[in-house]
Amino acid sequence: VLMCAHHHRLVHRSGWEVRIAADGLPEFLPPVFLDKQRKPRRNNLHLPLPFAA
Repeated sequence: VLMCAHHHRLVHRSGWEVRIAADGLPEFLPPVFLDKQRKPRRNNLHLPLPFAA
């Protein structure tokens, strides 16, 4: 996942994790102190464009 240097460091220092889901899109997992179930979150503001036919 492409992130600026600031947000890359923030993810590592704050306990968040980033993973690629089965559909190929990134998910962000919060640290346990924010969400004990660590429910994945997505940034729905930036979705991939559909491929042209």
